Amino acid sequence: MNNFMKLFAIFVVLIGIQTAFSQSKVSPPRPNPIQQLCKRNRYQSLCVSTLTLDPRSKTSNLQGLASISIDATTKKVNESLNYFVSVMKNITRQEEFEIYGTCIEEYGAAVRRFIPAALADLKAKKYSQAMADMKDVVSAPDVCKDQFAGFSPLPVTQRNKAVHDIADMTADIIKTFTSAN
Repeated sequence: MNNFMKLFAIFVVLIGIQTAFSQSKVSPPRPNPIQQLCKRNRYQSLCVSTLTLDPRSKTSNLQGLASISIDATTKKVNESLNYFVSVMKNITRQEEFEIYGTCIEEYGAAVRRFIPAALADLKAKKYSQAMADMKDVVSAPDVCKDQFAGFSPLPVTQRNKAVHDIADMTADIIKTFTSAN
Protein backbone atom coordinates (compact mmCIF):
# COMPACT_ATOMS: atom_id res chain seq x y z
CA MET A 1 0.00 0.00 0.00
CA ASN A 2 2.90 2.28 0.69
CA ASN A 3 4.01 2.14 -2.97
CA PHE A 4 0.45 2.81 -4.10
CA MET A 5 0.30 6.01 -1.99
CA LYS A 6 3.63 7.20 -3.40
CA LEU A 7 2.47 6.57 -6.96
CA PHE A 8 -0.82 8.31 -6.27
CA ALA A 9 1.00 11.34 -4.79
CA ILE A 10 3.32 11.53 -7.81
CA PHE A 11 0.30 11.24 -10.12
CA VAL A 12 -1.46 14.13 -8.33
CA VAL A 13 1.66 16.30 -8.51
CA LEU A 14 2.10 15.57 -12.23
CA ILE A 15 -1.55 16.42 -12.92
CA GLY A 16 -1.10 19.70 -11.02
CA ILE A 17 2.03 20.58 -13.00
CA GLN A 18 0.35 19.72 -16.31
CA THR A 19 -2.66 21.84 -15.38
CA ALA A 20 -0.46 24.78 -14.45
CA PHE A 21 1.42 24.63 -17.75
CA SER A 22 -1.67 24.12 -19.88
CA GLN A 23 -3.49 27.20 -18.57
CA SER A 24 -3.11 30.26 -20.74
CA LYS A 25 -0.82 32.87 -19.38
CA VAL A 26 -2.50 36.01 -18.13
CA SER A 27 -1.18 39.02 -19.95
CA PRO A 28 -0.40 42.11 -17.93
CA PRO A 29 -3.24 44.63 -17.86
CA ARG A 30 -3.24 47.14 -20.71
CA PRO A 31 -2.94 50.77 -19.75
CA ASN A 32 -6.31 52.47 -19.30
CA PRO A 33 -6.77 54.70 -22.39
CA ILE A 34 -8.49 57.41 -20.34
CA GLN A 35 -5.67 57.54 -17.81
CA GLN A 36 -3.15 57.48 -20.66
CA LEU A 37 -4.86 60.38 -22.44
CA CYS A 38 -5.52 62.48 -19.32
CA LYS A 39 -2.27 62.00 -17.42
CA ARG A 40 -0.56 65.03 -18.97
CA ASN A 41 -3.67 67.18 -19.30
CA ARG A 42 -3.72 70.46 -17.34
CA TYR A 43 -7.23 69.51 -16.23
CA GLN A 44 -6.50 65.91 -15.34
CA SER A 45 -9.39 65.30 -12.94
CA LEU A 46 -11.88 67.07 -15.25
CA CYS A 47 -10.54 65.00 -18.15
CA VAL A 48 -10.93 61.69 -16.33
CA SER A 49 -14.38 62.49 -14.96
CA THR A 50 -15.67 63.85 -18.30
CA LEU A 51 -14.53 60.82 -20.25
CA THR A 52 -15.52 58.16 -17.73
CA LEU A 53 -19.04 59.58 -17.42
CA ASP A 54 -19.72 58.79 -21.08
CA PRO A 55 -20.58 55.11 -21.62
CA ARG A 56 -18.97 55.21 -25.09
CA SER A 57 -15.58 55.63 -23.41
CA LYS A 58 -15.49 51.96 -22.39
CA THR A 59 -15.02 50.88 -26.00
CA SER A 60 -13.37 53.97 -27.52
CA ASN A 61 -9.87 54.35 -28.81
CA LEU A 62 -7.93 57.57 -28.18
CA GLN A 63 -9.49 59.40 -31.13
CA GLY A 64 -12.94 58.30 -29.94
CA LEU A 65 -12.16 59.72 -26.51
CA ALA A 66 -11.23 63.03 -28.13
CA SER A 67 -14.61 63.02 -29.92
CA ILE A 68 -16.34 62.35 -26.60
CA SER A 69 -14.50 65.33 -25.15
CA ILE A 70 -15.68 67.53 -28.03
CA ASP A 71 -19.25 66.32 -27.41
CA ALA A 72 -18.96 67.21 -23.71
CA THR A 73 -17.61 70.64 -24.66
CA THR A 74 -20.53 71.14 -27.05
CA LYS A 75 -22.98 70.31 -24.28
CA LYS A 76 -21.37 72.77 -21.87
CA VAL A 77 -21.23 75.57 -24.47
CA ASN A 78 -24.89 74.98 -25.39
CA GLU A 79 -25.94 75.10 -21.73
CA SER A 80 -24.19 78.45 -21.31
CA LEU A 81 -25.56 79.81 -24.57
CA ASN A 82 -29.10 78.88 -23.49
CA TYR A 83 -28.49 80.58 -20.15
CA PHE A 84 -27.37 83.81 -21.82
CA VAL A 85 -30.37 83.76 -24.16
CA SER A 86 -32.74 83.26 -21.21
CA VAL A 87 -31.15 86.16 -19.31
CA MET A 88 -31.30 88.34 -22.41
CA LYS A 89 -35.10 87.98 -22.51
CA ASN A 90 -35.40 89.90 -19.22
CA ILE A 91 -32.91 92.69 -19.93
CA THR A 92 -34.15 96.24 -20.24
CA ARG A 93 -30.94 98.29 -20.12
CA GLN A 94 -29.07 98.81 -23.40
CA GLU A 95 -25.66 98.32 -21.74
CA GLU A 96 -26.61 94.88 -20.41
CA PHE A 97 -28.21 94.02 -23.74
CA GLU A 98 -24.89 94.65 -25.50
CA ILE A 99 -22.87 92.74 -22.91
CA TYR A 100 -25.04 89.63 -23.03
CA GLY A 101 -25.38 90.02 -26.80
CA THR A 102 -21.62 89.72 -27.17
CA CYS A 103 -21.61 86.59 -25.01
CA ILE A 104 -24.38 85.11 -27.16
CA GLU A 105 -22.45 85.93 -30.35
CA GLU A 106 -19.25 84.35 -29.02
CA TYR A 107 -20.92 81.20 -27.69
CA GLY A 108 -23.06 80.96 -30.83
CA ALA A 109 -19.97 81.09 -33.05
CA ALA A 110 -18.40 78.38 -30.92
CA VAL A 111 -21.44 76.11 -31.34
CA ARG A 112 -22.13 76.80 -35.01
CA ARG A 113 -18.60 77.12 -36.43
CA PHE A 114 -15.68 76.21 -34.25
CA ILE A 115 -16.86 73.02 -32.50
CA PRO A 116 -18.20 71.39 -35.70
CA ALA A 117 -14.96 72.37 -37.47
CA ALA A 118 -12.88 70.85 -34.65
CA LEU A 119 -14.84 67.61 -34.84
CA ALA A 120 -14.55 67.44 -38.65
CA ASP A 121 -10.83 68.21 -38.49
CA LEU A 122 -10.33 65.55 -35.81
CA LYS A 123 -12.08 62.96 -37.97
CA ALA A 124 -10.00 64.03 -40.97
CA LYS A 125 -6.86 63.72 -38.80
CA LYS A 126 -6.06 67.40 -39.26
CA TYR A 127 -5.05 67.65 -35.63
CA SER A 128 -3.32 71.04 -35.72
CA GLN A 129 -6.39 72.63 -37.29
CA ALA A 130 -8.71 70.84 -34.84
CA MET A 131 -6.65 72.22 -31.97
CA ALA A 132 -6.81 75.74 -33.46
CA ASP A 133 -10.59 75.44 -33.80
CA MET A 134 -10.87 74.37 -30.17
CA LYS A 135 -8.66 77.28 -29.07
CA ASP A 136 -11.27 79.56 -30.69
CA VAL A 137 -13.85 77.91 -28.42
CA VAL A 138 -11.56 78.52 -25.43
CA SER A 139 -11.52 82.25 -26.23
CA ALA A 140 -15.33 82.63 -26.26
CA PRO A 141 -15.74 82.70 -22.45
CA ASP A 142 -12.77 85.05 -22.17
CA VAL A 143 -14.36 87.56 -24.57
CA CYS A 144 -17.66 87.21 -22.69
CA LYS A 145 -15.93 87.75 -19.33
CA ASP A 146 -14.17 90.85 -20.62
CA GLN A 147 -17.54 92.45 -21.43
CA PHE A 148 -18.42 92.62 -17.75
CA ALA A 149 -15.30 94.62 -16.82
CA GLY A 150 -15.03 93.26 -13.31
CA PHE A 151 -18.69 93.18 -12.29
CA SER A 152 -19.65 89.80 -13.69
CA PRO A 153 -22.53 88.07 -11.87
CA LEU A 154 -21.52 84.79 -10.21
CA PRO A 155 -23.56 82.54 -12.56
CA VAL A 156 -21.84 84.15 -15.56
CA THR A 157 -18.41 83.75 -13.96
CA GLN A 158 -19.08 80.09 -13.16
CA ARG A 159 -20.37 79.33 -16.65
CA ASN A 160 -17.48 81.09 -18.34
CA LYS A 161 -14.97 79.17 -16.22
CA ALA A 162 -16.69 75.83 -16.85
CA VAL A 163 -16.72 76.37 -20.63
CA HIS A 164 -13.15 77.68 -20.66
CA ASP A 165 -11.85 74.72 -18.67
CA ILE A 166 -13.59 71.97 -20.65
CA ALA A 167 -12.72 73.56 -24.00
CA ASP A 168 -9.09 74.01 -22.92
CA MET A 169 -9.03 70.42 -21.66
CA THR A 170 -10.32 69.26 -25.06
CA ALA A 171 -7.70 71.34 -26.88
CA ASP A 172 -5.10 69.70 -24.65
CA ILE A 173 -6.42 66.25 -25.59
CA ILE A 174 -6.25 67.09 -29.29
CA LYS A 175 -2.73 68.43 -28.78
CA THR A 176 -1.59 64.90 -27.85
CA PHE A 177 -2.33 63.88 -31.44
CA THR A 178 -0.22 66.69 -32.90
CA SER A 179 2.81 65.63 -30.90
CA ALA A 180 2.28 62.00 -32.00
CA ASN A 181 2.64 62.93 -35.67
